[in-house]
Amino acid sequence: MNREEMLELLSKLAEGIAKTFGKHCETLIQDLGHPDIPVLAIYNGHVSGREVGSTVDIFGNITKNFDHSLLQTNLINMMVERGSQKIKSTTMIVRGADYCFGFGINLDITLSSEYAGFLMEQCRIENYLDTAIASIKQGRLEKIFETCLEEIDIPLDEMKKDQRLALISLLQQRHAFDYQKAVPFVAAKLGVSRYTVYNYLKVVEQGGEPQK
Repeated sequence: MNREEMLELLSKLAEGIAKTFGKHCETLIQDLGHPDIPVLAIYNGHVSGREVGSTVDIFGNITKNFDHSLLQTNLINMMVERGSQKIKSTTMIVRGADYCFGFGINLDITLSSEYAGFLMEQCRIENYLDTAIASIKQGRLEKIFETCLEEIDIPLDEMKKDQRLALISLLQQRHAFDYQKAVPFVAAKLGVSRYTVYNYLKVVEQGGEPQK
């Protein structure tokens, strides 16, 4: 394929991509074999402010002393920042016997980036409500337990059976067992099994002796 045929093909591809992705997507073909690297074809040039014949690069600088060693690698999905403008930029090199073209795609994502930041802020949370409520309830349960323990006025590791029953009775009066996971919490505090706590509760309710 000669130079004219390749340029026509690339121009059609550039036009199709630009129309498909809309006004924020600029596509262009540059003559990388020319010292000034002029634009040979461009669509939605308002993205970078260029037109056919322009020798300004994507950064807005006039091309001077271009380093042709950069023509060895395609530059795919790169970020370009021009002030507050953000552009996703791709440049692919197309070589032939008598040509070296740069096929560029520049997508202005400035608005998308701002909206993404807005969405991230809108989705930011302090905590999950059920977790926060559970934490508050846990704090209240601990407070009730400590208050009842102060009334018994005996260290946990020195408590006898009747004193534990008295503590369970106080806890029940303060509705401590209305809280979720209160039984395992109290069992851990007393250093006994959950079964023992349930047995103590039964004793308190019936006014009898706990089963061994």
